[in-house]
Amino acid sequence: MENGSEQRQYERVFFSASQHIEGSFSVAQDASDEYQVAILNLSEGGMHFTQSRDGMKNISEGDIVILRGMSGPDPLNFTQDIKMAIKWILDTDFLEHVSYGCEFLDLTPDLREKIRDVVTNGLPGPSY
Repeated sequence: MENGSEQRQYERVFFSASQHIEGSFSVAQDASDEYQVAILNLSEGGMHFTQSRDGMKNISEGDIVILRGMSGPDPLNFTQDIKMAIKWILDTDFLEHVSYGCEFLDLTPDLREKIRDVVTNGLPGPSY
């Protein structure tokens, strides 16, 4: 059986809770509400984020969400709308948060390069 890392096309960078990499999202069908999430890992292909159970509602695999921006150390501090498809959801009653795996649908070449650099070289400053 293949594990997840053998199936992935891109290498990814993982973030600790103390690094406070966060994102602001909205659901494509209802862009009026924005939700704050914690970003756990990132690659050129997509990201994994979590949110509290009282966050986004009625999100299903295949839905489109919009990343409105990220907050964290440069270069992961930006405002830019990026479409993403929900590829998987981990929603287990005994966990405090719901996890989402997303695929970027329209990542700009400039942002792709910034993410590639973070994956290769890490973030500036201490990694906790």
